[in-house]
Amino acid sequence: MTLRTLSLRALLLLGLWHSGRRSLASGPQLQEQPKKIAVIGAGIGGTAAAYYLREEFGPVVKIDVFESGTVGGRLATVKMGDYEYETGGSVIHPLNLHMKQFIDALGIPQRKEVPSKMAIFDGKELVFEESDWFLVNFFRMLWRYGFSFIRMQMWVESVLDKFMRIYQYQQYGYSFSSVDRLLHAMGGDGFLTLINQTLEEAMMGEGFSQVFLNDMVAPITPIFDSIFTR
Repeated sequence: MTLRTLSLRALLLLGLWHSGRRSLASGPQLQEQPKKIAVIGAGIGGTAAAYYLREEFGPVVKIDVFESGTVGGRLATVKMGDYEYETGGSVIHPLNLHMKQFIDALGIPQRKEVPSKMAIFDGKELVFEESDWFLVNFFRMLWRYGFSFIRMQMWVESVLDKFMRIYQYQQYGYSFSSVDRLLHAMGGDGFLTLINQTLEEAMMGEGFSQVFLNDMVAPITPIFDSIFTR
């Protein structure tokens, strides 16, 4: 199973379009309200951009969304019998406040927790199977992956801490002339580096093992709401 490229550009597109009219980092100010706006792409980034543009400029602006493929981007609902299952982006992080806003606006309820166990299949055999005993699971994980799980939590929290700064900029009405300027304001040169790396490269640079990436990271990246492309 291959790892996919971490695309922070798509993840932060919501913030770029939802920013206010004041400028930061040499972002140009609009002299007059536009009459027509074209949005390329009808995935979550494009549809969110159109939504916030309509919210910003009101009904007098004509907004066209162009899509060459399927509307919805990575959303992929499969019907099996009487039930429908989401096989695309199906996990939304609670700190993604814009996605939470969309969920509330659409009236989508949270899924109730379902008792379950985890197993990892590498295509040939089960390399890990969860037990009913916490200590058994802990030592199995420690033996196979070392302290990668703890390192993973710390690394993700550090990235999210920088990501959350976007809401502070939006609260005060700042805007940016490019995604690069937005990323630099949020996390400095480190964020700019991330958008030019694969997820595998970024995590290997942080000391994660290849086994952990293959077993744990690669299988779960397609189900998150942020966009990952090879």
